[in-house]
Amino acid sequence: MTVRVTPEAVADLTEAYEWYQQRRHGLGDELLRSVDAALAAIERLPEAYPVVHRDIRRALLRRFPYALF
Repeated sequence: MTVRVTPEAVADLTEAYEWYQQRRHGLGDELLRSVDAALAAIERLPEAYPVVHRDIRRALLRRFPYALF
């Protein structure tokens, strides 16, 4: 399965990264690692995530209050 990341998602992630980095140095990097891990897991086994609307699935990030759809 191919994962598609929209420009809006990149903008949201950039903003979140900067916010977390301002709170604690390195925390933004942890956010990016969490996103990378979730994207890799989605590519490996997309059916593992629940359908939340029609054919859209949701993967929650560990430790951070974000989800990937």
